[in-house]
Amino acid sequence: MKEAIRRKRKQLGCLPRSKYDIIVRCLNGSFDVPVKKRTPEENNCLAMIRKRKDFELGDRGSLLCGGKQVLVKEDLPRFVEKMFMENKGCGARVIYNKLKVNYTGFSEQAILEILYNSKYYHEKYPRFTNKPKPKTITEEEPGKRWQIDIINMKNQSVSYKGSTYSYILQVVDVYSRYVMPKPLKTKSSREVAKALEDVLMVNLAPDIIQCDNGLEFKGPSMKLLLNKYNIKMINSRPYHPQSQGKCERSNSVIKAKILFATKSKRGFNWVEGLQDLAYAINTSFN
Repeated sequence: MKEAIRRKRKQLGCLPRSKYDIIVRCLNGSFDVPVKKRTPEENNCLAMIRKRKDFELGDRGSLLCGGKQVLVKEDLPRFVEKMFMENKGCGARVIYNKLKVNYTGFSEQAILEILYNSKYYHEKYPRFTNKPKPKTITEEEPGKRWQIDIINMKNQSVSYKGSTYSYILQVVDVYSRYVMPKPLKTKSSREVAKALEDVLMVNLAPDIIQCDNGLEFKGPSMKLLLNKYNIKMINSRPYHPQSQGKCERSNSVIKAKILFATKSKRGFNWVEGLQDLAYAINTSFN
């Protein structure tokens, strides 16, 4: 532990050109400023030499620390750009690991800041600042907005009362996160609409139902159902599961509970036990 702390203390930070020159002059014997006339920067450099004891001069008069050449702070951007181009647009960590083989006096964070402030980096990795801020889907009271989704259970298909079930229609109240799942044999638009109507018949119809762009949420059956209950359908952004966040989270929870129950109880049928699992989720803190 002590050895690790000692090594950490010996890491050399970025040296500006002025400090670099002072240390070189001290090591080659050309520094002759009287004590009373020394600047705080000069005193700091002298203290650094006494404390570190691993500074030395190279064959060409360059400054070495721990056997590695010290990079001047002002020269670091040039080295970073060269390494970036030679390695076909690598990141800060790769550049840091390659440079530290022969050089010292810099950090990965310093390289990262140089990249973020450079033109060549943003030409290869453009950062768009005009993106809209992500909007969290919320509601002020229960029963106003639902999110619906289909959970694929093909790998855990089960038979129940002579039919095979391979999907779950997940219905989540956005405000309360109350889940109302229904088992499905297929994910056809007609069957999804029938299952959704079963949920609507025992709950007050919401103002809005939010879903993804799946074909199972389109078609004549779904349109008739929405018109019947005067519900507005909103589609989430394509390839953006975050906009269905409440539903996505409840999907993973219910699949985890089905998996646990299947492993814990021999012969567990998730279609038969689906409402018990929903009750366990709805009565737990979430």
